Amino acid sequence: MSSAYRWNQAEFAVGYDVAGVYIHPHYRAMQAAILELLPLESNADVLLVDAGGGSGRLAELFLEKFPESRAIVVDQSEPFLALANQRLSPFGGRGTTLLARLQDQWLSRLEEPPAAIVSMSAIHHLSPEEKQNLYACMGSALAPGGVLLNGDEIRNATDDEYLAHLKNWSAHMQAMQNSGNIPGEMQEILDYWREKNIAHFGAPKKSGDDCHETIAVQLDYLRAAGFNTVDAPWQREMWAILRGVKK
Repeated sequence: MSSAYRWNQAEFAVGYDVAGVYIHPHYRAMQAAILELLPLESNADVLLVDAGGGSGRLAELFLEKFPESRAIVVDQSEPFLALANQRLSPFGGRGTTLLARLQDQWLSRLEEPPAAIVSMSAIHHLSPEEKQNLYACMGSALAPGGVLLNGDEIRNATDDEYLAHLKNWSAHMQAMQNSGNIPGEMQEILDYWREKNIAHFGAPKKSGDDCHETIAVQLDYLRAAGFNTVDAPWQREMWAILRGVKK
């Protein structure tokens, strides 16, 4: 696969928008858990930021649940944001997008401090140093009492357990491919994932790869970033929601 950013290719963005719920075995459950963990009243008038929010599916659910609030989807993929703009158009000015890499200084471009920053299956692509810097910037940008909810892939403490979970996920994706739920254009993406994560298990990782880290390590990152209360209130296999609450 080309080293160019894969999600800047429209066919892959469209393919994942259709297939994400089948590729990720806990897609809907994680989305529901993130929304349930938001410490907001139904009539809250706040700003939520979805970091690496892709085609806007989580932001759409948020705007439906909190009809007085606003959401910004931040992503570096123009094809994903084109899908997000279409999906959020029924909400008018309540749903907007921002083209930026998570590693860049996009938080300084927000017009108000968000009450919540959420993310799903995005931050694990950052290197350890990039994660730490992003968490620190998020902690600074959030409104007082604001919350970060990062629903993401994590690695287990032992290599054996981690590799077993990767192989289980690969088998799940293959079953979904065999059933026809995953479009054919995603074959190249999934083959590349298997090569990087299973065939070359243990090889050094760089920014953009699946830079999985344990829950414990990332909670330490959140503490160092100034979050007052940190925990992981939801976990299934190699997926977890990491929560940080600002003082």
